[in-house]
Amino acid sequence: MKRIYLFVLCLLSGFAKGQNTIQEHLIYFDLGSYSINESQQSDLISLFSSEIKTFNSIVVSGFCDDVGSTESNAILSQKRAESVTRFLKEEVQISVTLSQGKGEIKSDESTENVDAFRKKNRVVKIKYQFVLHPKKTIQPNELKTIPDYKTFSDALEKGDKIILKNLLFLGSLTVFEYPEEAEIELKKIIFFLQNNPSAHIEIQGHVCCISNSFKDAFDRNSRKNNLSETRAKKIFDYLVSQNIAADRMTYKGYGRRFPIAGATESENKRVEILITKI
Repeated sequence: MKRIYLFVLCLLSGFAKGQNTIQEHLIYFDLGSYSINESQQSDLISLFSSEIKTFNSIVVSGFCDDVGSTESNAILSQKRAESVTRFLKEEVQISVTLSQGKGEIKSDESTENVDAFRKKNRVVKIKYQFVLHPKKTIQPNELKTIPDYKTFSDALEKGDKIILKNLLFLGSLTVFEYPEEAEIELKKIIFFLQNNPSAHIEIQGHVCCISNSFKDAFDRNSRKNNLSETRAKKIFDYLVSQNIAADRMTYKGYGRRFPIAGATESENKRVEILITKI
């Protein structure tokens, strides 16, 4: 009984520190193809955009069936590995430790369903090692100091900031959770800019709930980690559609670089307006 207790205690202790876990993800290809379809792309983005995983090693290995010559299959397996590696780098902004083409996998002609066997061999295997972390709670000494907020009713000067408190978005999207309330908030910006024709603004997007391994949160529409930027651009585009001159505005995503001291997570999913010229 004592040995069992010690084993469980050690196991729990290991998990508390963060254990390296190794898993494998498979991507299957059509005959002769090295293109990743949209469903597989979404799976890759979802897998490698985790907010609670730190990836320590990613090895991408491409394979082929044995249809065709050994030489052409070696080239195709390499192209499959390169296709996945390039996608992870360009679309998910994550580096691959090793990318390799492993050539063809021989099939046994006596196999009952040799075509099904070959289909499973047209594959890229992604072996990845990661550490799982709980979502981090920001400590008071990590919070950034930011200036007091103003409202559009105040006498505003260059450098003042206004927070749009009722502008809420659905998770991982640029869709407003309460469109009618959002429109009321946006009309405040329009009214201010119409009544201050020389004023210029920067629209600043912020997000919450992401780990230090990501600069921004995942946007399900763009399929990239640029959610704070796309939310800011959503407002920029709306204001342009309401005849506010584009050259009076800029937009920028700040990820979770500037959390509000003492605010809840939902309050940190925010949009701010910076007065850049008055």
